[in-house]
Amino acid sequence: MRRHVAEGPEIYRPGAFWSDLLARNLAMLRADGIDRFKRTVGNNYYNWLVTSWLDPQLRGAIVGWLRHPSAAPLRGRMEPVSAVRTMARDDAFDLSPAAARRYRFFVAQTWERARREDRLRLTERLEEPEIGTPIRVWSRGRAVSQDLANGIIECNYAARSGVVRDCARIAELGAGYGRLAHVHLAAADVVYCIFDIPPALAVSQWYLRELLGRDRVVPFDAARTDVGAIEPGQVAFFTPDQLELFPDGWFDLSQTISTLPEMPAEQAAHFLALLAAKSSGEVFLKQWRRWRNEADGAEYAEDWYALPPPWELVARRVDPVQPLFFNRRWRRAGPRTP
Repeated sequence: MRRHVAEGPEIYRPGAFWSDLLARNLAMLRADGIDRFKRTVGNNYYNWLVTSWLDPQLRGAIVGWLRHPSAAPLRGRMEPVSAVRTMARDDAFDLSPAAARRYRFFVAQTWERARREDRLRLTERLEEPEIGTPIRVWSRGRAVSQDLANGIIECNYAARSGVVRDCARIAELGAGYGRLAHVHLAAADVVYCIFDIPPALAVSQWYLRELLGRDRVVPFDAARTDVGAIEPGQVAFFTPDQLELFPDGWFDLSQTISTLPEMPAEQAAHFLALLAAKSSGEVFLKQWRRWRNEADGAEYAEDWYALPPPWELVARRVDPVQPLFFNRRWRRAGPRTP
C-alpha cells in the first residue's frame, strides 16, 4: 500500500501533516500491535480521550445532560484504563481515577445523544466490538464507545436524505479504522468503498475482515484497473488515487470526516471536487469549522467547503458532539446520473 501511494501521482501523496503522523502511527502499531489499536492509533482517527473540564466536548456533554437528564450516564461502568497512547505523549499511560470518571460520563452521555438521534434504531442492535481492545465502557447494560456513538449519529444524519438503503453505493475518504463503515453496513446492505492511505487503510481492512468475515471484504489490489464486482453488503478497500477508477456519479453518497484540513490546499480542493464528481446523490462533510494546518501552510474555515452548482446545500449544523466541527449535506440538483 505504501509503495503504491509513493509511486502514484503527487496530488495523492500525503502532505507534510500526514507524513509526520504516518510515521508516529506506524511506531504505535509496532510498539503495541494491531490487536490493541483502539487504545493507540485509534486515538488519532477522530476518537478523543476527553478527560479535561476545558474540553468543549465534555462541556457540551454536561449541557446536553442538563437539558435531557438521565441516570444512565451517571450509572455507566468502565474498566480501569491502562496503556493508552496519544500524539501528545511518547509513552503509554494510564488514566487517573478522576480522568476516568470524566471520560466514562462523556462516553455514556454521547451514547444518550446517539439514542435520541437514532431513527435507524442502531443503538438497539449494536455494541462496541472487542476487536482492537477498546476502552470498555458499559451503559444501559450495553458495551458502548464514543466511536460507535459518533458513527450512529453520522449515519443517521446522512440517512435523512434516503440514500442509506439496500444496494446503495457509498464512498468514504479517510475512514480511520472503519468505524463508520461498520455502522452503515449494519444499517443496510450497502456497497461501501473506503479510500485511504496506509497504515489506516491496512488497519481498517484488517479490522473489518475480523469483524465481518472474509467473504464481505474486497481487499486492496494495487493492480486494480477497474471497479470490479462489489456486492451489496461488502466493503472494498482502495488508495485515494483509485477513486478515479469509478465513473462519475457511480456513488449515491460520498462522505469524509475530519480529513480535508489535514491536506495541502490544492490537494483538499482536488478531493472535494472528486467527491462531488463521483456522487450522483449527496455529499456529507464533517470537518473543523476553522483550523490551521501549520505543517502544510493552509487554513480552512467552514465557508471554504462550498460545492458549485448543480450542488445545493440542504442541511447544516454544528456537530452535536464536537462543537468545533460542522456537519453539511450537499445534494445534486436535477436528474441523477444513471
